[in-house]
Amino acid sequence: MTRRKLIFFTTADPRTDIDALFRAYHFATVASSAGLEAEVRLAGEAVSVADLDVVPDTEMGRDVRQKVIAGSDAPFMVSF
Repeated sequence: MTRRKLIFFTTADPRTDIDALFRAYHFATVASSAGLEAEVRLAGEAVSVADLDVVPDTEMGRDVRQKVIAGSDAPFMVSF
């Protein structure tokens, strides 16, 4: 049996494009909930999301902030 990992890769700057980060975390959560191995891979400006102060104070920004905080205990990997 071949095992595969779903990798959701984003380079989006959370200060200007929170949608891309939301999608990466959202789909990794959905995939891992379905029993699939998943990873959010952050590169470039996307690593700024580790500093929660750069995440905008919008509805989606607050949701992403919660996903980032929960990511340390999530059933998927987050890599920089």
